[in-house]
Amino acid sequence: MVVITPAFASSARNLGNKLFTYAVSKIVADSNNYALSVPLNSHIQRNGIVSDFPYNSNVGIIIDNPEYYVSDHSMLELGFDKIIKESQGKKTFMDGYFIKYEYVKNYKNNILQLYSNLFGNFDGKNDIILLLRDSNCDSTFKLPDEYYIDLINQSTFDYLYVSLDHIHKHQSLLKKIEKYNPVILDLPILDLFKIITTKKTIIACQGTFSFWSCWLSNAEKIYWPITSIGPNSLNDKYVNLYVDDDPRYQQIYLK
Repeated sequence: MVVITPAFASSARNLGNKLFTYAVSKIVADSNNYALSVPLNSHIQRNGIVSDFPYNSNVGIIIDNPEYYVSDHSMLELGFDKIIKESQGKKTFMDGYFIKYEYVKNYKNNILQLYSNLFGNFDGKNDIILLLRDSNCDSTFKLPDEYYIDLINQSTFDYLYVSLDHIHKHQSLLKKIEKYNPVILDLPILDLFKIITTKKTIIACQGTFSFWSCWLSNAEKIYWPITSIGPNSLNDKYVNLYVDDDPRYQQIYLK
């Protein structure tokens, strides 16, 4: 069987991170027809509003021993295919985040089915949505206003939507885009996620929430920032959100 370790439950581990851990763990479990155990009372949150993580344990083959532990380090060192093979016949503990696109890229159809209730259908409108992020604990998440302004100025659209986390942290940009009468989305996290996936053009921000809402979306165009620091950089051996096989993506390299 496959067991996701208790640290997963905390709402401090956000939705995007949890979607990576759950997807990778589900792939391991399904590859061996094993049960998947998710910690009870696993939560997600947005702006301090806490809700339940939308996926639970699954039935399947249960194995009590021997035990096998998978961490971000072992996943990196061995590779996903070998992890799946070595987990056979073992009670496998998934003790990591597993935030690399390469772990999920070959399983997109499976994941689209797995997460089908998270995303909506394309709404048919010529609209843009901006994704803004500025972590309370890490200022490297925030992107320069010019990144968004430059892309807006070169685009033709009917309505501009904005998804943000802490509205007080984005006043400079919001002031600059006032003339577009943007629609500010302040919704529960899963409702917000679904709306993002329905838009024609997404101007993404940093982080795993942005990754999943873009990758699972029906967008025709996705602008993806590549940064020198933060989760969208290419410098972290344990985190890589770079999508290299989807023509919808246009990578924007920022200094």
